[in-house]
Amino acid sequence: MSANGMRLLRAALLLAFAALIAKLLVTGEVGKYMAPTLNPLTAATGVVLAGMGAVELLRRTDHRDGHAPEPAPDQTMDEALTYLLVIVPLALGLLVTPRTLGASALGGDHIVPLLLTFPPSPAPASSASPTPDSRIEDVAQLVASLRRGDPTRGRRVYARGMVMRSDSLAAQEFALLRYSITHCAADARPVGLLVIASGDPGVPSGQWVEVEGVVSSQEREGSALVSIQAHRVVPIEEPADAYL
Repeated sequence: MSANGMRLLRAALLLAFAALIAKLLVTGEVGKYMAPTLNPLTAATGVVLAGMGAVELLRRTDHRDGHAPEPAPDQTMDEALTYLLVIVPLALGLLVTPRTLGASALGGDHIVPLLLTFPPSPAPASSASPTPDSRIEDVAQLVASLRRGDPTRGRRVYARGMVMRSDSLAAQEFALLRYSITHCAADARPVGLLVIASGDPGVPSGQWVEVEGVVSSQEREGSALVSIQAHRVVPIEEPADAYL
């Protein structure tokens, strides 16, 4: 391929990656790869890639040395493999809809050790019953309250997550699973809550659900598990903010 052709190919790849980043940001799908706090940096990366692609296009028209030596066969093969390694993930990003980590990522192992527990504490001196209006609005708020040591038992809670079934749980019980990420999906950590319904909700493992109930404590294997006595369990679509 001529020097101008190589520059044109590089420009096309740079602009295509910039378009991919723009697509992920506009559709909100970037949240399935990285934490929202990195969105400004991701957008800046897209702008830089678009600028580099524009520079390559301008340089292509300025190239006038029509007597560039032909590349050696080995060099041509190396370049072809390099571009292939770039094109394949680009095509996957443009054509395939990303998915968040599911319950199957943890396998069917014993899940009780993955469930949130109440921190050990002395006598619950500050266990004054919370006001009826102090509803916990999602898993992230519940986790934050536990870390601060706020009283949570008896409070109404609304939570969304994936159903995770296990042989170690009763028919009316399941783990409500979310993943917490710091930077990207590669560092995802599971966060599980024990949900106890009034009966078997009949929801398969991996299905996203919306749960309303009351925070309670259940003793399992010597630990006080953070659990939800559920009044309502409703299947829902996967939300845009699937990660914590």
